[in-house]
Amino acid sequence: MSVMTKARANPYPLLLLGGGGLALLAVIIVRTQTFAAHPDVLAWAFTCDLTISLPLLWWLFAVRTGRAGAVTLIPLFVIGVGIAARIIPAAQHSFVDQLRYIAAPLDLVTIALVIRRVARIRRIDGSGDPVDRIERACGEIFGNSRAAAMVAFEISIAYYAFSGWWKRPAAGFTVHQRNGWATLIGVLVFLIGVESIGAHLVVQMWSVKAAWIVTTLDLYGVLWLLGDYQALRLRPTRIEGDTLFLSYGLRWRGAIPLAAIAAIEPLHHEAEWKRKGVLKVAMLDEPRLLIRFATPQTVHGLAGISRTIDAIAILADDDSGFEAALRAATPASCPAATS
Repeated sequence: MSVMTKARANPYPLLLLGGGGLALLAVIIVRTQTFAAHPDVLAWAFTCDLTISLPLLWWLFAVRTGRAGAVTLIPLFVIGVGIAARIIPAAQHSFVDQLRYIAAPLDLVTIALVIRRVARIRRIDGSGDPVDRIERACGEIFGNSRAAAMVAFEISIAYYAFSGWWKRPAAGFTVHQRNGWATLIGVLVFLIGVESIGAHLVVQMWSVKAAWIVTTLDLYGVLWLLGDYQALRLRPTRIEGDTLFLSYGLRWRGAIPLAAIAAIEPLHHEAEWKRKGVLKVAMLDEPRLLIRFATPQTVHGLAGISRTIDAIAILADDDSGFEAALRAATPASCPAATS
């Protein structure tokens, strides 16, 4: 396949190149005498290009041709407004400020569209993994792209961070209880909260905007910790039918055919699993069980990242029960363990 064909199939690299080039050009011209001579006109022109012209071109060459979903125009517009607000001097922000009144509710519109699509998928398919439903909904709305995967990841974090705290975990094998991960998360959230207040008070002495950026990053860190903990608790690894459904919080997941398992072996030294191709599924302690595959398997991680592995090194909370269940499900393909 030629480079041109690839570019036509995936318009996002061209979008990043065009949008980045336009933003860089704006940064350069804003610092020139030409901008100083005509600030209002050039500020309006660059704001219009970033927020209206660029989305219009995206609609013509990507949305209209079916390479991207129409809803992708929303984040493109919102990002354009944000970039224009950072590049254009504050004295020429009148047009940007007007556009912000439009951009502010559009994020909520995007989230509402995803929630509506997730609800429709749930009605059609019934029960299932919430992360899979969210990714499917984002794929239908934004197109099957890295952008859709990143949006799905952010929504999944928020979903698990704010919901399901009174839910009972599904049947399966977790990996977070034996090392007191819940207590550790509580301590980390407390420390981040204290640090965030102190850092905000110190940084705002130099820059209020920078102080809020630091605080926002801290809040996102708390959101990630809570979401990942909930996913660890509510989405255990399970064996269903002829498939091992691996789940490691929001970090990694995969559907692995039991027929692909070549051996189940105890681990004695870290050299046995610290190598390329082995996925570690253990929180703080070292894994105790190695599941080797006859053929490479693909697991899916954060924000659309995929990884090909030939083994899993795991430490389940009920490690003996997990090993027994796995051996019972794959009696023919796995040799007996040796101590």
